[in-house]
Amino acid sequence: MSPRMSVDELLEAVARNAALPDELAEATPPQVYTSPEFLELELDEIFNHEWFCVGREDEYAAPGDYRATMIGRDPVIVLRDRDGILRAMSNVCRHRMASLLEGAGNIRGRISCPYHAWTYNLDGQLIGAAHMRENFNKKDVCLPQFQVEIWQGWVYVSLDPDAAPLGPRLAKLSERLENYQLSKYRTLFRAEEIWDTNWKILVQNFTEGYHLFVAHAQTIEPAMPTRLANAMHGGAAYSLYEQGRVPGKSYERNSDMVVDNPLLTEEERNKAVLSAIFPCHVMSVTAERTFWLSVQPYGVDKVKVFWGADHYPGAVPDDPEERAAYAAELKAGFDRINDEDKPIIGAIAQNAKALAAKPGRLSPKERTIWYFQQYLAAQLAKNPETTKSPRQH
Repeated sequence: MSPRMSVDELLEAVARNAALPDELAEATPPQVYTSPEFLELELDEIFNHEWFCVGREDEYAAPGDYRATMIGRDPVIVLRDRDGILRAMSNVCRHRMASLLEGAGNIRGRISCPYHAWTYNLDGQLIGAAHMRENFNKKDVCLPQFQVEIWQGWVYVSLDPDAAPLGPRLAKLSERLENYQLSKYRTLFRAEEIWDTNWKILVQNFTEGYHLFVAHAQTIEPAMPTRLANAMHGGAAYSLYEQGRVPGKSYERNSDMVVDNPLLTEEERNKAVLSAIFPCHVMSVTAERTFWLSVQPYGVDKVKVFWGADHYPGAVPDDPEERAAYAAELKAGFDRINDEDKPIIGAIAQNAKALAAKPGRLSPKERTIWYFQQYLAAQLAKNPETTKSPRQH
């Protein structure tokens, strides 16, 4: 592959890659990971229009509960207002574009800009602006609002006012997850980190079980071996693979509590369902808990990772101290797994710059990457008719 390819050449490479049949599928062309111009196109065509996970609904239970985050280039506030409405709005002051909020927490009063104290209600309406002229009308100023949708208890936001609803695109996946009753799961812990890789490399890494027997030989593999990883047919909006579990073994803690979910079959109790909700939300679902990541690019070789775990009712101790200890132990286990992945996917981001870098053939256990590549091609193609959409099953 040429050391320098134009965006048009990269789009052609992505389209060719996506058009390969399953049995001949190849890894992603390397400059798709390294080109700043290609990232700008992704920000324009994907991040300005798609749905992005910003946490679980129970994180925004009380009026004033909020999280400040990024979607593409846009700072966003997600919050529950005084009327109980879950909102997403711009985190950019309408005066001189300062950031309004940071982190996550609860707003007891109103949103006040730290620069000149322009003040907003929790619905985004400006209610205070000192030392302005008499011809300035506060009622004319409101923070731009974005679409919000709840799916399986997760909160998604789209910057695009015309974005089609997410739920119908995930109907088949909802059927597969129905017995887990994910809307009942509750937040256990949250973390935010910056990883040194490309956002697509991280998503692809999470969606396949082919690397477990090597990269996670001492952690995941004994409990969820690669031989039990089965890449399934996904859809235009998601990938799917099922991971068998070895009875009596867990990489997370010595003994998981028994889950009283009468809808689960014995097979479902002994599997993990792993999916990527394209483009940036990846999840692992078991009878006891979810483990998930939502990612945003911070350049071609850095990614902001918002991640955490949630639990089914009764799957964690009721005592607050025991619950905190459980959460800390669980997070430490996931930290170990993440630390096994980070140097590998970081190296991939750097090696993609090499003159000798070239995509190789994918294993059947990496079919999920093939689906992701078809999604990418469909979103970015100048002529969508030239790309083949993933089959619906």
